Amino acid sequence: MKQTTGNILVVAALILAGIVILGYLSSTDAELSRYNNGWNGTATFYDQLERTGSTPVASSATLRSAPPNTHIMVEPHHLPEEEKDTLRQFVRNGGTLILIAKNESANSIPEAVGSSIRIHESILSSIDREYADPRMVIAYRAQDHRVLKGVESIALNQPATLTGGEVLLQTSIISWIDRNNNGRADGMETFGKESVMAREVLESGEIIILSDSGVLINSMDSTVSERDNTQFRTNLAAGMDTSYDTIFSQPFETDGALQAVTGAKSTNIIKILVLVLITGIICVAYARRIL
Repeated sequence: MKQTTGNILVVAALILAGIVILGYLSSTDAELSRYNNGWNGTATFYDQLERTGSTPVASSATLRSAPPNTHIMVEPHHLPEEEKDTLRQFVRNGGTLILIAKNESANSIPEAVGSSIRIHESILSSIDREYADPRMVIAYRAQDHRVLKGVESIALNQPATLTGGEVLLQTSIISWIDRNNNGRADGMETFGKESVMAREVLESGEIIILSDSGVLINSMDSTVSERDNTQFRTNLAAGMDTSYDTIFSQPFETDGALQAVTGAKSTNIIKILVLVLITGIICVAYARRIL
């Protein structure tokens, strides 16, 4: 009887471990999420960052105590003044801050570090586009920079526009701001080149802004094979001594139970404990000849 009860407990523990693993590996359908493996997630890009040795920054103290050469932020939100001060100091001490965002709310960052670059949530459209969508704009390299090494053009996914700074990427002359959102250049809308990526040198460092976070989603990599999206993402991930923000960036926003799961994913001690637990249960199962 005791043997049977023990076997039942071990089987129950194995089932529980399976549920834990399933929860640990669970995904989300939140757009831009680091944990979304679907077409509109950014799992592929952040996996690439991890594989190339980039450092996840879960505390602003990291940028103050051991700053990397390059720090990437994607659609950041709700930055407290202390964090803005940290970013300002990071840039002025020689760091490269790469901001990838299409929302005007992100303008608080270039403003905080003293940059003149601003994001404008305009409907940028072009005849020079990928597929049949006028907002799948193609942007071309305007000048050389290490993040554009081997890049001639990239396909964007509903980008905003930029003003200020030195232009790194811009659309072709057959582009326009679609003010009435009808997919055509009409009325007072005129054709012209538009800036979508710019940089500005600030003392010893620089800030680079790309006005399209959609370029990082999984479907914007290999599916646009005629463009240099893959090379561009490789350049972002392969930068020397690169880190990426996991505090304020939208891809790391989670809700409810998923918040605990994703928190555990980023904590090494939790990973070790889960592995030890599962290994122990399997060993007990073998000892009782259940497996």
